[in-house]
Amino acid sequence: MLNDKNFWKVHLKWGIILGVMLAGIEILKMFSRKVDYQAAQLLDLAMIVGFILVLHLGVKEFKEIYPERLSFAKAFLSCIVTSVIGVVLLFGYDMLHYSVIEKDGLQQKYTTALAKYKQNLAKDTLTNAELMAYTDAATAMLNEQKEQFCNDSSVVFKTEGCMTDESQQSQIRDEVSSGILLFQQYYTGKLCSKPEADKEQYKLGNFTPYAKRVLMETLTSYIEQNEGKASTPFVQEIVQKTNEELPSIDPLDKRFEETKSHVPRYDKNGQYAAVSAMMYLLYGMFFGLFVAMFNYTSKKPIEEFVPSENEETETTNP
Repeated sequence: MLNDKNFWKVHLKWGIILGVMLAGIEILKMFSRKVDYQAAQLLDLAMIVGFILVLHLGVKEFKEIYPERLSFAKAFLSCIVTSVIGVVLLFGYDMLHYSVIEKDGLQQKYTTALAKYKQNLAKDTLTNAELMAYTDAATAMLNEQKEQFCNDSSVVFKTEGCMTDESQQSQIRDEVSSGILLFQQYYTGKLCSKPEADKEQYKLGNFTPYAKRVLMETLTSYIEQNEGKASTPFVQEIVQKTNEELPSIDPLDKRFEETKSHVPRYDKNGQYAAVSAMMYLLYGMFFGLFVAMFNYTSKKPIEEFVPSENEETETTNP
């Protein structure tokens, strides 16, 4: 069968059609990256439908010229041959595409894949370990700001508009230290309590804005409970500075940096073209199973029932 010219004539035809179709989808994906990458999902669906259709039409034409019964194995072989020809053409086109047409295409693909990966990570729930790491980091930030305040000799202390002496300044610093400690306890306790009403806020993508909001709510409560204390404005300043730094310890960014190596990156055209061709060949084998099952001819086809003469007589003469 593989030595038959008609066999190769049919499969070269449909293999070339498949390769052109796959190359066309690559071109459309290039434009979708420049305009709206969401369109790539529709292109993937179009690829699946087109792949199955080309394999089906190829096997159907081969079945018409094949003189014997088309078994499942021969129908599946037809799909594989068509797929191999198609992916070989696609391999050549990918080499040309990312060498001449879109030289930065692989980098764009990687950048887009990273963005999509981070977008999916944002839907994951914060783990207990990540929550503890976040509260520890936030506590360390508050302590750092507190230490800077306590060691800053240029800070001006006033009580009721009057300058304070050294003992009063020392007392205010002690109040600031105890106030920050109390603040940390309330803030950490609120975050670790995981209120049921705020369950959705413990998704990675929502947590940092939520943590910043809880920080400011805790500060508001602290100010209301310690109104009139000379240390309160300094505690407020420390917390506000910490609030500005919280995005730097975003759990989403941290997990993303730790796991982004899972996103495949191709620096060489040949590497990407080979992997892409292999993936499409696997698609062809998978789709080919169903196309072959649909098109092959059974060994024992169901024969059409033809009544005998005696049966016709018995039917007409009751």
